[in-house]
Parts: sequence; structure tokens; C-alpha cells
Amino acid sequence: MTVGFVDVHSAPYHQPVSRNPSDLSRAAGNQSGLPSGSDRHARGDTIRSAIAHFEAGRLGEARLAAEAVLKHNKKDTTAHLLLALIAERSHDAASAKRYAEKALTIKPHADAHMVLSRLDRQAGNTDAALEHSQRALAIKPGHVSFLLQRAGTLEEAGRVAEARAIVDPLIDGFEARGQALPVTLRYELAKLLVQEKNYGRAVEVIDELLGDGSTPRDLVRTIQYLKAKACDRSGRYEEAFDAATLGNDIGRLEFDPALYEQQVTALIETWSAERIAEYPRATCDDATPVFVAGMPRSGTSLIDQIIDAHPLAAGVGELATIEVFAARLGKVYDPDKPPPDCFGRYNQFRWTSVAHDYLSEVRRSAPPGVQRIVNKSLGNNKLVGLLALLFPRTRIIHALRDPRDVAISCYMGGFNNRLHAWSTRIEWVASAWEQSLRLMDHWKCILEIPILDVRYEELVRDPDSQFPRLIEFLGLEWDEACRAFHQSRRTVRTLSYDQVNRPLYTTSAGRHQHYAAQLEGVEFPDY
Repeated sequence: MTVGFVDVHSAPYHQPVSRNPSDLSRAAGNQSGLPSGSDRHARGDTIRSAIAHFEAGRLGEARLAAEAVLKHNKKDTTAHLLLALIAERSHDAASAKRYAEKALTIKPHADAHMVLSRLDRQAGNTDAALEHSQRALAIKPGHVSFLLQRAGTLEEAGRVAEARAIVDPLIDGFEARGQALPVTLRYELAKLLVQEKNYGRAVEVIDELLGDGSTPRDLVRTIQYLKAKACDRSGRYEEAFDAATLGNDIGRLEFDPALYEQQVTALIETWSAERIAEYPRATCDDATPVFVAGMPRSGTSLIDQIIDAHPLAAGVGELATIEVFAARLGKVYDPDKPPPDCFGRYNQFRWTSVAHDYLSEVRRSAPPGVQRIVNKSLGNNKLVGLLALLFPRTRIIHALRDPRDVAISCYMGGFNNRLHAWSTRIEWVASAWEQSLRLMDHWKCILEIPILDVRYEELVRDPDSQFPRLIEFLGLEWDEACRAFHQSRRTVRTLSYDQVNRPLYTTSAGRHQHYAAQLEGVEFPDY
């Protein structure tokens, strides 16, 4: 069951994982150290079957087949690489990294480097992502997909000129050969044009893509959101909203506000003060973990960047480790049994183990010597009770923003997945916002851990008092480096990446005023 915990689904913002990794099928029949004859043929059939399952989206079957190959040959590069790709698509970054690194210990492999490049890109580790893409290109010089991945990494880091230096020669090469530009190349070009504030030309490129029947449906949706961004920033607000509407209509999932309210009620009852008192509690006395909770597009990325800029703090982005643990708890949870028996085998020892494993994971991602590490996963508002039991000395930062601005930002931001099905209609966003506020009020009432409300509007309008207030809440001394958060070499991997990687601005506060007609008739609760 998932009621009362969290259902982990697609991340709201991620790079698509290749469904047809280059040379993977060919590599299936070309591994060193393999037996000959019938055993080799059997292995080839198994790995080809694994690849076919992967390409069809049957990840469980693909994993079993790849693991079967490794039982006979632990040095099968293709099997390790395939398991890395499966883990990547399943949002299991730790396993993806482990399998990709294992493949590279066997022999150099460009695709393994690209898996690691995407993982580092997702984590905001720009320099590491670029290093892996460079190694991949050393093995396969001129590989277009690898070059575009590298350009995208640079674009997200705000290094637009360097990204241009990759994209422009690719365009020139295709045009010199009289070939049409690939869809992915034109998409990267459109993103760069938006970054360069050449919105008119960006919309022209986007409209050409949208009129091209070869553009994949999932990419059409992403391109519509990019058009919404370009039109919004150029003041073409009606066109922006229309583009977002077209994007949201593709693959829209139904959302029932009444059912969602019931689910939040169930969560609150499951995590009542009386029941929490009997739940397992990790024996973890570490104050390092900090969590940002709240609705998407409420300033969570800005808070993360400010904290990460402090010499004694770091951010790990939207790390889903605790969400994965919560999903496991949800599967074994038996409401008919009293706590702590309701969690079955997940006793205090296991909870403590999860807490220490999480600490080890985030410390590996952070610079040595930091005292606070912040996680801004978008499911944290549902997990505050669990976080308080795993990390009794944690601190929670509750990000708040005018719900009308949240509604417009979510609607136009391209979430549109199972975890955020409410994002595709304005009135649904209003309902989700109300339930998020209700949930956070519950945590504040029943938990002893400190929870700080941080309002986005106050943060951007009064940084002189709000920035130090945020740092003081973490128990750290103020450091002027926090003012220069946008100068970090770390890239924020969210919809906000091209906003928080630049100096503080206030134009997003009150954004909803441009969409008064679209918001008319929708009721938003006070906050």
C-alpha cells in the first residue's frame, strides 16, 4: 500500500534515458572472456532478450535477464551497462553509478561514461559530467548524441557560449552536407536561443519542430513547455498559457481533488502524534541532514542554492533515497497491527541503518567538513514525520509562495507525471496547495523538530534579513558567500536551473498578475 506514505514515480525534471544505447546490441555479441560454442550462443540470446525487454520498457524482465548473464560471466560489459541503464531509468542513481563504474573497470566504454555524465548532470555536478562526456568523446569522436548531451550540460550551467561552440559546428556540418537538422539538435538550439533572450527566433525554431511530424510525442510536450517559457519571458502571455495547455494535454493524468484530500487525511491519521510515539525511532544523533519541504515552484531551489553557497553546508538536490524507503514501508505497512509491528521486518535497527546509509550517501556527494547537507526532494512535505524519526536532530525548512504564482509556475513548468498529476489544471494546483499547507500544519503541531517557514516573496525582496535568518536556523554563522549563490560551479537540476544560476531577482513575485484571466474563478486559500 502507499496511502499514508509516498508513492514514488517519475521525477518531474530529468533527462530522458536512451531507449537504444549506441552499440549496445552490437556489443551483445562481442564480449571478451566468454565461453565458445553453445554457451556463447545462449549468452547472446539472453543478452539480446534483455536488450529487447529494456527497449520495450519491460525493466523487470530486462534486469532479470541481465543478471542471469552476470551469473555466468561477471565481466560482461554489456550486462553491467544494461543494468546501469535500467537503474537510471528507474531513478536509482546509486545503482546506476555502481554498474556503470563496474563496466568501466572491465574496459573503456563510451556509453558507460555517458551514463555517469547524465548522473552527474542530474546531481548538478557539472564539471564531473563534462569530464565523463569528454572521455566518451575520446572513445567516439564526433558522436552527435554525446556532443548534444555535453552542450545541454553547459547550457544548464549557464555556460551558453561554450554550448554554442558545440551546437553551431554541428549545425554547419549538417547544412554543408545538405542534411536536415536532427530534432534533438534543433531542440538544443531552441534552448540556447531562450538563454540568449532571442525569444522570437526561439519560438520560430520551436514552431518548426512542432510542425515536424518526426518529432517524438514526449518531446513535443517538452517543446511546448519551452515555448511557454519563451513566450512568457517575451510578454506573450496568452501564447505562453496556450502552449502550456497543449503540453499538459499530452499524456494528461486524471486527478481527483476529493480523493487526494482523503489520502492526505489517511496520511495524517497514520502519522498521528499517538501512533508516531510507538513507531520505530532511529538512534541517529547527527544534525547534518536538513530538508526543504513544500510545493514545487515555491523557492525550494533558491533556498538550496543559498545554503549550498555556505562554506560549511552543501546541497544534494532532489535526492529520493528517503522516498524510496518510504515506498518500501508503504508496501509492508499493515494498519491492522499496532505499531511498531505494523512495519513488519522494518524494526528500529533497520530504520537506524537507513539513516546511517543516507548520511554516508550525502556525505560522499558533499565537500569534506560540511556540517549541514540539504535535500529538497519534492516529496518531502509528505515525509516530515518519517524524517523526524530517522533524524531526530534534523531541521525542516518549509518553502512558501503565493499560491497563484505557484499555480502558474507549475502549470507552465512541465511536471505532468504521476507524482504531480495535479499540475495540469489550475484548479487542481490550488487543491494540491491547500493539502500541502494542511499537511505541513499537521507536522508543526505534532513534531518537536524545528520547522522554519520561508516565504519566497520575503526572501527575494529582503535578502539582507532573510538570508541570515535562514543560515541562523541551521545553527551556522553567517557567511557573505551566501549572497553570491549564483556563482557556484554547481548546477541546479530543476525547472529553475536558468533562474537560480543567476543573481537574485524579484520579477517572479506576482507573476500571476499576467494571467488574471486564466486564474479567474479559481479559489486559492490564504497562506
